Amino acid sequence: MDKSRHVVVMAREQFFMRHNWQLKKCGICQENYYTKRNLPNCGSYKCSGQCYVFRDIPAPKNYLELEEYTTRFHDFFSCRGYSIHPPNQIGRMEERTLFASTAGQIYDNLIFGADVSLSSRCAVQQPVIRLQGINDIDLMEGISTSFLHTATEMWNPGIIDHYIAFDNWLDYLSSLGLYVGDLCFKTKEAINDWSGNAVTSEMLKINYGGLEIGIANFFLDIPQPNNTIATLSDIGVGAERLIWAINKSSSYFDSIGPVSYVIILKRMILDSIRTATLMASSGVIPDHKNQGFKLRAIIGRVADQAQCLNFYELVKYYYNQWSMFIDLPISFERTYSIIWREVNRNLNLKTNTLFKIDELPITSHEEYLRKAIQKKVISISHLWNRKKENI
Repeated sequence: MDKSRHVVVMAREQFFMRHNWQLKKCGICQENYYTKRNLPNCGSYKCSGQCYVFRDIPAPKNYLELEEYTTRFHDFFSCRGYSIHPPNQIGRMEERTLFASTAGQIYDNLIFGADVSLSSRCAVQQPVIRLQGINDIDLMEGISTSFLHTATEMWNPGIIDHYIAFDNWLDYLSSLGLYVGDLCFKTKEAINDWSGNAVTSEMLKINYGGLEIGIANFFLDIPQPNNTIATLSDIGVGAERLIWAINKSSSYFDSIGPVSYVIILKRMILDSIRTATLMASSGVIPDHKNQGFKLRAIIGRVADQAQCLNFYELVKYYYNQWSMFIDLPISFERTYSIIWREVNRNLNLKTNTLFKIDELPITSHEEYLRKAIQKKVISISHLWNRKKENI
């Protein structure tokens, strides 16, 4: 272990010892974690029997909503001297990721050596898009392709500053009604590839009865242009996951809403519409590459069901929700038009494939069908037969 990492590990051990946390080894994954109670494992999903045992813990009396959570986050950390930093725009140009994927990206210019002026201690509420778990959304709870990453970020802090921030987070979680003694903090060293540079981080995964609600990262050795290194404290949680952990409701999507649809629709449908709304309202246009390709694929997942939904109402709901956290450059009506036009294009292309025809797809699905019927390339009886086959 090199000297800088040894200092970080020692500071971590002293912090947890001073606050009466015990270091244990999980009997299942054999990895180290800190706990206050005699919990049987590290609290990860896998080691908790692949289930969310936190739902067996009594919930607070008051149900926490997403909007209330963000207000309390803002008030708590601004009162403790954190500068409230505006979120990055969603689409990323010539960056490591196509979309904003973490609150820590507010420091990307500093990380990669640009001479910019930013506050060294920030609190951020960053809408992010992460598509890695897209195929698991209907298979298990707690997954979405877009969420609100609420985080504290500190540029070039000492390790003591990092653990002061971590202590602030424990106070914040407690203020929301989450008993921190039920948490486990799983330790891990990670080597991160940042544009060809290997950057070391000491990580604490924040586990709560099978649910990972956040991560506390301390990056030790970020290379800088003047042959020095910088550090970064990055502590954040997914707001929707944390709210679910506090409310302990049936579904992760309960606090995301709209509730009247959560109880009847598949999670994949709601998630796809929510993420597509964030993409389109941020200026992404369906296309065959980069961000546009991702938006096209997301809309394609719900195109078949779109005609049976109140699509306009759902897009409006999520547009209004995202606009609470970030300035959206595209109006709602324009956002809806972008998404709905792609839904129609998708349906028309699928119909072309189904009936082995080659009609122009750039029109409404209704107009497309009527023109095809008038030209006798499709018959209404064939449409009815296809519908019956798909029921």
